[in-house]
Amino acid sequence: MKKKITHRIVLFIFLLLVLVSCTDKFEELNLNEGKFTEASPEELFTGSVLSTLNLVGGVLNDQMFNSYASYYGGKGGQFNRFFYLDANLDTYWRTFYVDILKNNQLIIDTYSNDPAYANRVHMAKIWRSYVFSILVSTFGPVPYQDAIAGLRATKYDSEEFIYRQILADLKIAGDSINPDGDVLSQDPIFNGDVSKWVKFANSLRLKIALRINKGFPNLAELHGMDVMANESNMLSSNADNVAMKWEDNAENWSYNYQRYIFIQPSEDVLPYVNFHFLLNLKTYQDPRLFKIVEPSTNPITVQDQVFASGSTTQKITVEYELPYFGRPLGGNAVVEGWGLNGDANPLAGIETRRFCRPKTDLFMAPAMSYYISTYAEVNFLKSEAKLKNWGGAKSAEQYYYDGIDASFEQYGVTGTTEYKEKEGIKWGTTSSGDRGLFNLSDSGFNLPDSGITEDEFKLDKIVRQRWLSSFNQGHDIWCLQKRTRLLPIIDHFAPDGATGLNFAPIPERMIYPPIIEGATNNANLQDAISKLTESVSPNFPSGNSLYSKLKINKTYTPIDWATYGTPTFTSDFLTNFYGDSEDDLIAAGVTYKIL
Repeated sequence: MKKKITHRIVLFIFLLLVLVSCTDKFEELNLNEGKFTEASPEELFTGSVLSTLNLVGGVLNDQMFNSYASYYGGKGGQFNRFFYLDANLDTYWRTFYVDILKNNQLIIDTYSNDPAYANRVHMAKIWRSYVFSILVSTFGPVPYQDAIAGLRATKYDSEEFIYRQILADLKIAGDSINPDGDVLSQDPIFNGDVSKWVKFANSLRLKIALRINKGFPNLAELHGMDVMANESNMLSSNADNVAMKWEDNAENWSYNYQRYIFIQPSEDVLPYVNFHFLLNLKTYQDPRLFKIVEPSTNPITVQDQVFASGSTTQKITVEYELPYFGRPLGGNAVVEGWGLNGDANPLAGIETRRFCRPKTDLFMAPAMSYYISTYAEVNFLKSEAKLKNWGGAKSAEQYYYDGIDASFEQYGVTGTTEYKEKEGIKWGTTSSGDRGLFNLSDSGFNLPDSGITEDEFKLDKIVRQRWLSSFNQGHDIWCLQKRTRLLPIIDHFAPDGATGLNFAPIPERMIYPPIIEGATNNANLQDAISKLTESVSPNFPSGNSLYSKLKINKTYTPIDWATYGTPTFTSDFLTNFYGDSEDDLIAAGVTYKIL
């Protein structure tokens, strides 16, 4: 990116976004105030993308989305304990509407009537659609038409209205961008490749159509079938992957590098790979594990029973170090009185530093990328669309396998042929995976054990692979879980935050910012709150609550853990990490001793 800011300012913004807990006041929201007509589309767009990257791909992804997607485990802070500080909410809200959307809207307002800028205006509308797709799926109803018109008192538009607008804009942009027309000379996404903007618009349209299928099925089908009718206009290889990128310089280092490498915080706040995510990689001996997860520098030691070398009957007890071990969502915390403490809980007492972190060179690098959409993801989207009879030249099975192939290629690993033949990975097969971890296989979160349709069984596979292939795309996977409820995402035990709860499922939404909106737009805020769907459970509050269900979220009944009884915690997940025989250990190069 051409636009540079000083290192000091980067640190100031970082500390403001992450650490601020109170503020005096914010400017009134007004997108058109101080219109800089002299600014070029390139300058405006670069500023909008940089702000989006630092907020969506940076602070929100780290502090909230990745925990809600079960990519991170055990992080401290308000979001990970499922409550919010009002001032932080105000900061994020203002960043969305002023820092991101204001700059982007200036491109549309200033250049829409000039044919020389036609493509760039469409690109700005694609970006606006992307940003609003995050806002509406995170908060629910939000200001849209009044906000982009620059009005001071901004009415909140319904979820359906906003989705109709952004899907229409994406269709028009995808159909109207001229491959021989104007380009962004400073394009931070595609480096001036106009054709990739068309693919991005249509791929995003399919993702949004599937996201809203539960709430607005007719609208979803209309756009889903339209996109699937011309598949060539979506991402067609890993070369088309859509990403925002930080830079390898002090002015534009990545959020993660600034936060976790350069500043060097304590081990308690570092991101650690979620226990359930790592367990799924481990269960299927997924080679992507070694690309996504950094091995522990101080691994735990486990004992295991395996077949002796050359035998299929004689078992021996061995001891070896387990370098890959994930952290639960709630750290080591478990509910008192459940029989899960002390020796009954193999996680109890494990030092934080013994858990595994995300791979440094991919997810902590100064110039890391934050992916918006990938070729692997698009194939899984197509597979699901095929199940819905939205069209497509291939079978749902083939799209599913194409997605796995694309993901393996993206991570630079081999073995896709063998992987796709594994029980539980192969189309039409099932596997226990991490189901029954708490001996609660019938509790509802462990689908598909029973009682689901054939298409839901197939969808479970697609959803699971999309989760495994999309590490660090926390917002997408959070939305995927809210829509399907198929991922093995365990409730948060003992969140110990302001919720006052001993256990809590992942939130349905982020609450509205009460300070900035309450002071300047309270009437419209209260109207929006009154239209929110009731809480997912009588155990949780309704209204402007974490647990007011969005219209696109699947209805479900959260588990009432307090009345469930006394579950058991099995340590089976610790065993047979490298295989079930001494020969497997030898092949993996593991140092072990026979007991």
